[in-house]
Amino acid sequence: MSWTDQNELMRIGRKILDATGTNTPSEKSMISQLASSTGVAYNVARDAYVKSVLDPLLQEKVRNSMKWLIDANFIPEFVDGEVPNVHLDDITEAFDPASIKPDGIQIPKRMFNIDTGNLEYWPSGQYVILSHCWKGQEISYPFISKIKESQKKRELYEMAQDDSDEEARRYSRFQAQKFKHLEAGKSDIQLLGAQCTKDMKIQVQKIEKILSRSGTNFNTRELLVQLAEFKEASWAETGARNSRNAKRKELEKGKKDMGFDNPEIPNEMHENNELSKGLTQAEKELSEVEERLHQAEERLKRATENCEAMNQNPALRSAMEDLLPVLERKKSMNKIEGSIREAKRILDSGLFPSNGQKRYLWNDTCCINKGDANELTESLAMMGQWYNNADFCLVHLDTPSVEWLSTWDHLEKPEQLPNFHTFSDVSHPKWASRGWTLQELVLSKMTFYVNSLWQPLSRSVEGLGPYYYHCSYLDQHIRDRDILNAPPEAKAILQDPVRLTELMDAGAKITYIGYPGCPERSRRLIGILEFLGVHFPGDMDNDNSSAHISNTISLAAYEVESRLNGGDPAAQKLGGLFTALGFDMASIRAQARTLIKLLIRVLIEDCRDAIDSDRKRVSEFTNVPPSECCRGLNRPTHPAHDILSLASYRECTVPIDRVYSLMGVLGVKFAAFHAEGPTKALGRLLDEVVVTTNDVSIFNWAGKDLGSPIRGRSLYPSTLTAFSPERTETYFTAKRNDVLARASKEKRYGLQDTASRLALLLRRTIDFVKRTVHKDVPIDLTRSILEFIKETSLNDLRAQLMNLGKLLVYLEDPAGFEKYNTKTPCKIEGDCSASVVSGSKKAQSVGNLASRFGIKTPQMPQMPQMPQISTPKLKVGGFPGLYGKKNARKEPEPTVESLNTAPTSQPPVTAVQEHTGHENLVDEINDWISTSPDIENIPDKFKDLFENLQAPNLDGVSIGRQKPKTIKAPLSESMICPNPIMLTTSGIEGVFDIQRVIITMKNPEVLRYQVQIAVNESQKISGECVISTALSSITISFSCAAGALGKQLDVCDVVQRALFEVESEKGASDSTQSKSPPTPGQESTSYYGKLASLSSGFMRQGSQTTEPIDNEDTKQEKDTPSNAFGETEEQRRVCRMLDFVQETNLNLIVGEWVLARFTGTEGAKWFLCQLELGSTHSYYGRRIATDDIDFKNVVPESGLVGHWENYMRNKKTELCRIVNVLIQGRVARNLADEVAGAKKEDGKKAEVKSEMDEDSGNEGLSSKEKLMDFIVKRGTLMGAEIVQTVTDMWGERLDGMLSDTILQQVPKGLRAAITNLNENEDLLPAMFLSGVKVHMF
Repeated sequence: MSWTDQNELMRIGRKILDATGTNTPSEKSMISQLASSTGVAYNVARDAYVKSVLDPLLQEKVRNSMKWLIDANFIPEFVDGEVPNVHLDDITEAFDPASIKPDGIQIPKRMFNIDTGNLEYWPSGQYVILSHCWKGQEISYPFISKIKESQKKRELYEMAQDDSDEEARRYSRFQAQKFKHLEAGKSDIQLLGAQCTKDMKIQVQKIEKILSRSGTNFNTRELLVQLAEFKEASWAETGARNSRNAKRKELEKGKKDMGFDNPEIPNEMHENNELSKGLTQAEKELSEVEERLHQAEERLKRATENCEAMNQNPALRSAMEDLLPVLERKKSMNKIEGSIREAKRILDSGLFPSNGQKRYLWNDTCCINKGDANELTESLAMMGQWYNNADFCLVHLDTPSVEWLSTWDHLEKPEQLPNFHTFSDVSHPKWASRGWTLQELVLSKMTFYVNSLWQPLSRSVEGLGPYYYHCSYLDQHIRDRDILNAPPEAKAILQDPVRLTELMDAGAKITYIGYPGCPERSRRLIGILEFLGVHFPGDMDNDNSSAHISNTISLAAYEVESRLNGGDPAAQKLGGLFTALGFDMASIRAQARTLIKLLIRVLIEDCRDAIDSDRKRVSEFTNVPPSECCRGLNRPTHPAHDILSLASYRECTVPIDRVYSLMGVLGVKFAAFHAEGPTKALGRLLDEVVVTTNDVSIFNWAGKDLGSPIRGRSLYPSTLTAFSPERTETYFTAKRNDVLARASKEKRYGLQDTASRLALLLRRTIDFVKRTVHKDVPIDLTRSILEFIKETSLNDLRAQLMNLGKLLVYLEDPAGFEKYNTKTPCKIEGDCSASVVSGSKKAQSVGNLASRFGIKTPQMPQMPQMPQISTPKLKVGGFPGLYGKKNARKEPEPTVESLNTAPTSQPPVTAVQEHTGHENLVDEINDWISTSPDIENIPDKFKDLFENLQAPNLDGVSIGRQKPKTIKAPLSESMICPNPIMLTTSGIEGVFDIQRVIITMKNPEVLRYQVQIAVNESQKISGECVISTALSSITISFSCAAGALGKQLDVCDVVQRALFEVESEKGASDSTQSKSPPTPGQESTSYYGKLASLSSGFMRQGSQTTEPIDNEDTKQEKDTPSNAFGETEEQRRVCRMLDFVQETNLNLIVGEWVLARFTGTEGAKWFLCQLELGSTHSYYGRRIATDDIDFKNVVPESGLVGHWENYMRNKKTELCRIVNVLIQGRVARNLADEVAGAKKEDGKKAEVKSEMDEDSGNEGLSSKEKLMDFIVKRGTLMGAEIVQTVTDMWGERLDGMLSDTILQQVPKGLRAAITNLNENEDLLPAMFLSGVKVHMF
């Protein structure tokens, strides 16, 4: 018993004694007394204590426990978990919402009171938010504060008019006259309107005064038109110029990527049709942009000429410039008035009950004091929660153009045309391109849309009110199983709109709120829920929704029970509802809960599709995923990368606000500091995302010039644009990789398609040979076709598959098509059949049967050696007296063949041509196939035959081809890293997968020169490189520090010499050696010799050693790495590259550029980084900014493709060999039949001749010859049958081992890649080291 077991027993024994009530002394005292009393060591006493004290107690305890289990009368009761227990809701206690959110609900500190129109501080009540686009100078909080102060001044000046001092009264009257428009008792909204009107009037008077003095014949509106046109033309010209510069830069980059003026790039790249189309399209777009720039310049020129009057009068120009912000404030005033008016209309409809609370509207432009840095910082951080807690968001889809003129015209003529008439007309609004509007859409619970004239764009789902947001939670927590106890009559009534209407309108009506466009049944169901007192809170989220729903239903059920006990008309009305629906009034509380759940389920089924359709419609013009539209307090369903990608397309008036506007969407908070700049702000935002969620999708960015310059944050980008690589300047690089990858795939798919169809044809031939009698197989033609297939490449066979299939169909029934023979028509079908079977060639009867049949016993690995087949001596032609006569020549000895015989260069002679003329169509086709390398072009004499041959249908065959997907696969919804990520000011520490790669620099001389002339090691240098994983490669652009690039250039030189120059050295050494033929033992001992023997087939000539000789060469071959494989230099090189990237010692990889990604996270992308040895940590790393490394667009290594082509070619050859093996058995039977037939004729001649030779004394010889003839005939037939049986068995054996046999000829490390080259669309790195802790600077 071990020491651990003894301790465990001691503790268990102590517990047992305590449980039984036995007083037990301490263990140490007990063992010490035992040791001292017996005089033994402490350990011996301890063992004795355990065995003598604890063991009996434990045994007794076990016996008692087993007895209790055996004698127990308890029978477990199994309960159906799907059936709810309605009584459990009775013991559910209500909870305090404050316990879930102890800090309460956060709301803005100041908002407009919708009913009074005043801006109130620290409001409390129901509120909505306004989402809009900024239009220049909006009304701000300081402007409102100034108006309020002016109103107070007026009140003071009016009070001072009662002063006794005349001068003071006069001054007071003068000052009060300035603020007379700010009347007392007006609301803040009215004061704003009055002030904007006053400012407008003063500025117009100023302009008209200047015009009257200058004598200009223009009015204010005409000058405003000229100035607005000049502003718009200037902006259009600037935008067109920037677009032209960007397109020009993109085109130059594209030409560089395509390799123009670069001799290293092959001409095939220049001539690629798709790349050329892309380049042509880019040139066309550049021409269009230049044309737009030209038009913008002409427009600006005309606008400048039209503004000549203002340009000549600086005062007039200044006055007109001052009019623009006045118009913008007037437009902002219209926006405030319109938003309050529309919000009041929606709230008055009763969709969002206020329950007596005040109602507010929050506008970000005037409800935040941006002059107070602390308030601005707090507002930016809390804005996301403010959107979450609002009842709904009012979205103003205003026009994207400048609205100075429209604002002016609105003063004179309010009637204008709106930009959108209905919600279905909404398309590409400017609102959807702004930065702040992203979180306003995502974090709001519901949205209402209005057009430019504040006219509502109604939708049917608006009538659902708060249930638009609640339905997602209700659908999760209230299932169909919760309403199993509901009466069937209740379900039928609630689901039928007619019966539901009758129920609510009968007797004391149950009122409901109608809404235009909303289904009436949904509003009626909501009306019944409100009648029952069901009001779900608006702050439900993923964590508290279950508690909130249960609490709301329970409280409503209690309320229903108390109301029914009242006995008033309202109670009778409520009881009538339950009775009409068929509910039992005995347990009213449980019945009330069931009714509420039933109403909710019916409501969900009625509105679920409408809500989904609405989210999809909003997603169409906002590009926000439907699940993220108005998700409110729901958790995000997409990773942070998707949110950052959406934000990269949006703009903000202040550039840094593009980062700050994402705090609420990403669920993080940090102090805003506008002076830090967008790059630093983005780094802090990503830091908070990692700390809060551990979401590593934020590292899936790309852009060679977009790496963060902040030390310790090389994993971060410098701008949001990096999360949308398609917007960067690397379009043509990605396009080139995509084109090359697809071209390589199409080529491989074509070869595999050809190989698969050819395999089906050959297998059809195999089946034909197996099921057909040997006499009916056209052997010579079949051999010619097989030889043609073996000698022709798959590329050349692709165009000839149709005719090849027809030929194989012809093999199955050559006699049926003999009528198309134009030279020797067949008169008798039997003769044709005989001629087809025999052909025009016959075998020589020399040697043993194997040599006559052209059969060589092959090497059969892992099989016993086949016995050598031999036959008695045969006479040529079967004439009995040829060798038996005295004057006859001596019969040659049969050739004895050993299994160890070296291969001969001469092919086996299987037949001797007896005549040169063609007796049938088979011979003519055979000669054509034997002499023509191309069967696509059919001779004229065979055209009728091929026109009547029906090619086999191969279209429905599965060939393993998978076309590349065009739809971008979305990132996983869960990108949370399971491993800890440590953030410090010096860097980010995480657990990574490290993949060693082979980097090949483009133009290394130029890069090395740039490193040499760099001012310092931190200077950024851009370039291009090829990243190879030994199986695939991709070309990317990168940008890194000069010091890091210089080190990698040295590494690249070493790797190039190790991997690429070894071939030339090996070739030089091989050329000095003699090329003597291998000895019989050498060929079989080599690995390739074994593979060749394994796949050689049954009838192949060559060395047939069954057991390799274990010599020194064999041992050396076994120790040879995989780089020994390959017929070409590229194939051998890919094997060496494979050995290189499979290095498992990470210390031998440091100093190189490697691929890295976060370990254990689905969807984490590979990125390039420089790996180094560390001092405080094991390994340091620095990310290299690159283009998007997309392994869907990689190109397989040429050596890998070469191995794959060899694999496909060998597969084709092996199939042909299987057919040939089966054919050899049929040849043996045919030759045996010839010998047997000749013996019958010889027997008749021998009887006649024996009578003539009776006097010569040769009677004994005649009997001997007869015996020999009988033995030969029987032996020949039996040997032929054995040969055919063996060939059939060996053909089956080869067919079963086909895949393994071919795969054995591929290097072991490449087998998985070879077999999955076409099925695996993504050649992802698979030979990486996982779980490496790296500190990334």
